[in-house]
Amino acid sequence: MTMPDTLPAPLRDELCARLGVALEAPTTSQLTRVYDAWCLHVPFDNVRKLIALREAHAPPLPGAQAADFFTHWLSDGTGGTCWSSSHALWSLLTALGFRARRIAGSMRDTGIVTHGSVIVTIDQQEWLVDSSALTSRPVPMSTGAYRDTDPVFATEWQREGDTHVLRFAGAPGPELTPCRFLVDPTDSAYVQHRYELSRTFGPFNHFTYARRSVRDGFVVLRGPVRYHRTAQGMASRPLDRDGILHVLAHDIGISPAMLQRYEACGALDLNFLPLPE
Repeated sequence: MTMPDTLPAPLRDELCARLGVALEAPTTSQLTRVYDAWCLHVPFDNVRKLIALREAHAPPLPGAQAADFFTHWLSDGTGGTCWSSSHALWSLLTALGFRARRIAGSMRDTGIVTHGSVIVTIDQQEWLVDSSALTSRPVPMSTGAYRDTDPVFATEWQREGDTHVLRFAGAPGPELTPCRFLVDPTDSAYVQHRYELSRTFGPFNHFTYARRSVRDGFVVLRGPVRYHRTAQGMASRPLDRDGILHVLAHDIGISPAMLQRYEACGALDLNFLPLPE
């Protein structure tokens, strides 16, 4: 099954209302508003994926279809990992009239394609809007190097040979995380295939990871640790089981019903187990 490429107008309108963005012409200013709203309201998280892997769901993985992704975001506050969230963001931007395309790259620059993202073209200028890095502002793609020295959302973009490299602020350390983009463009079948491959490898199958922007920075849940990055620096604190559930509910915005499934399937317990070798 391939991912549907269009959003019905009623769903598009409901999403805009929830995000707090008006239906306007696809300008650079409008892209900035939509992406900022996405970063503040739509988390990057693997809650539904962890549940699916432990409830033995058949393909496709949850959120693979944009309508499914957004229906659960509206009802349960869940987002997704890069393949599902980038496809959903692309679907929304396309429904809003933007000329967007999906691309793929290697997170942490390992040479293995593990990451999906989105490029938007407006008046011959290209902008990267990444649903995982959540850089707060669209990243301008140019022939030269780009650097945003924001103390929270530090971002770099540079062309290296035939590829582009994004570096963005994450957690826990102060160093920027690199992602080298290798495939441009991709399509729905490609994204679906890479997402299904992720069933068999990757850290997001073995512990909880969630990230969401807040007005003073961003919050990351990585296993049993909560990180909060602001202009004053990075604060962290360890969590017990109740603490993880509290962060998922209050910082990330996951519904009680989804958290019940998350706990019942054993996904919560994973955060206190050694990672498989």
